Amino acid sequence: MLVIINLLFWLHLMALAMGIGGGIAMSQVGPRLIAATPDQRATWWPLATAYTRIAGSGLILLLITGPLLLWLRYGGTEGLNDWFELKMALVAVIVVTIGLSMWGMARLRRGDEGGGKLMKVTGPLTTLTAAAIALAAVFSFH
Repeated sequence: MLVIINLLFWLHLMALAMGIGGGIAMSQVGPRLIAATPDQRATWWPLATAYTRIAGSGLILLLITGPLLLWLRYGGTEGLNDWFELKMALVAVIVVTIGLSMWGMARLRRGDEGGGKLMKVTGPLTTLTAAAIALAAVFSFH
């Protein structure tokens, strides 16, 4: 069982790296995509799509491996502190901010400039929320 838990933890860390890496990449591509004219955006769309898929896949893996680790390693949520509750609330927030950012990107791809405005707001909020989740996780488990 220890091997399974360790492999799940490794996968959880890889998913975290995917989410952070994709997010950092989008922090560079997103503003360029938004600032570009519609004709110039064709250059940026393939990168935005790839980085968003990487980050999104990381998020999905985190949402799968996190509860599995919690159940297998700790036997559930009993005994965890208030930091864990904050972490879970922030996970809900980041799912919303990522969803809104992806919706904004889809709108921008269809030519709706309002999507770019939404991306400008949700991108930094997602980054700050991810940092807060990491901080809460440290105080939750260590």
